[in-house]
Amino acid sequence: MQVEYTPYAALYKYALNSLVANASSYYEALRQLRTLQLKTDKEMQAFAQKAAADIDGAGSMTALLAVQQQLMTDLMERELAYFRDLEKMTRDISSSASAALISGQNPWQERMAEIAEGAARFLAQATPGAVAGADRHAQTAA
Repeated sequence: MQVEYTPYAALYKYALNSLVANASSYYEALRQLRTLQLKTDKEMQAFAQKAAADIDGAGSMTALLAVQQQLMTDLMERELAYFRDLEKMTRDISSSASAALISGQNPWQERMAEIAEGAARFLAQATPGAVAGADRHAQTAA
């Protein structure tokens, strides 16, 4: 009996599509991380230049302490914003990868059902005496 490869081809196609979707998500994540890092680097460079000017402009110890407090507050706000951006990016990438896996799932499940039905037909045709014997055995046992 010739083996039917069509259902397996669909499963293989699903696996390859899943691989490509995950690779695409991975490279998109890298691109977004580089973009975020460049943005952060530019902002931090401007922040450092402004901080140097503020420190030079502080004329007293009170003003210097106020500048220091403002610098710490600004740095914490920047860190929190950076982590929010990372979280949003991670969530978006995760949802796009999940959507890619889910979109290919239904055809794959249908193909697996076809495989199971084909195997059941093959077993029924290959061993009709064994199936009938099993039916008789089940009836006498009950």
